[in-house]
Amino acid sequence: MAPAKQTLIKYLSKGALLLLMSGLFASAYAESTHVSVARLGDIVTFPITTAFASVITLNDSKLSAEVSSRILAINAEVGQVVEKDDILIMLDAKDYNIALQQARANLTSAQSKFDLSKIQLERANTLVSKGFISPEALNVRETDFASTKSQVALYEAKYEAAKRSVEKCSIRAPFKSVIRERIGQVGEITTPGVSLLRLSDLENIEIEAKIQPRHGKSLTASSAIQFINGERSYSVAVKRIVPVVNEQERNQTVRLRFLKDKPPIGSAGTIMWRSNKPHVPVDLVVQRNGQLGVFIYSSEQATFFELPHASEGSPAFISLPLETLVIHQGQYRVQDGQAVLVSGDQ
Repeated sequence: MAPAKQTLIKYLSKGALLLLMSGLFASAYAESTHVSVARLGDIVTFPITTAFASVITLNDSKLSAEVSSRILAINAEVGQVVEKDDILIMLDAKDYNIALQQARANLTSAQSKFDLSKIQLERANTLVSKGFISPEALNVRETDFASTKSQVALYEAKYEAAKRSVEKCSIRAPFKSVIRERIGQVGEITTPGVSLLRLSDLENIEIEAKIQPRHGKSLTASSAIQFINGERSYSVAVKRIVPVVNEQERNQTVRLRFLKDKPPIGSAGTIMWRSNKPHVPVDLVVQRNGQLGVFIYSSEQATFFELPHASEGSPAFISLPLETLVIHQGQYRVQDGQAVLVSGDQ
């Protein structure tokens, strides 16, 4: 074979090989950059979060007597609902009524002496101006008037104290409540400060829940929070989040208030709320250079958009216009700035 012909065949073989290899590389490149995109507004979610919670009362009180006396009657049974100022326990008030009568008599006597002293002082003022009595005699009347006035004030205080002691013999409910426990018994002699009844406030009821610190902002921003107890749900609102993280459980305590109906005290359940901010699903979030984010499609390129508040295994908040095109298939195979070919629905 002629040398020229051999050279031609050699070059043709090399060209065919180059074409074949370029075709293979083009096929591989096309496969590696093949993605599907979707409008962000069509794929975002507003995730629901839950946390364990329980219903508590602000006042779980134990009533005790303020005076020592014998119990005559207990007008409350366990489980009974009582209104504010209802008389729950009656104590023997005879001794205190006697003391009240004595205080009233002493006050009446002091008031009479004061009235007489006042008249005598007025008369002395008239007589001293006419020269019938000396200024020293007037001073005596003034001193006597001041003394009787002080006596009236003293016996008024004693009368009010005796009156309060009689009132303390009727132990009343401090608020609308349910009787939880009956401790005292009829016929016993009370000791001030020793519990006689335990009752729970039925009006000041709240929810106590434990949440992860990262959920605090979404909870306070949510406009629809529910407390779920069995098959019933109750509308609630955040009252406060304790600004301290529990060192052992790494959570925060939240107090919530009921907006309308209330379940029984001690009920256990969960609080549930939906975020008001758009989040991308977990499977769209990828990691590049140690950062979490998503790939958006623009100008035939894949651009990595970092999500600074994202955490692995959870939907991530995203602050992009809802018209943004996001790569939802093939995102694991592309790099930031890489040219891509789009197929599928947009």
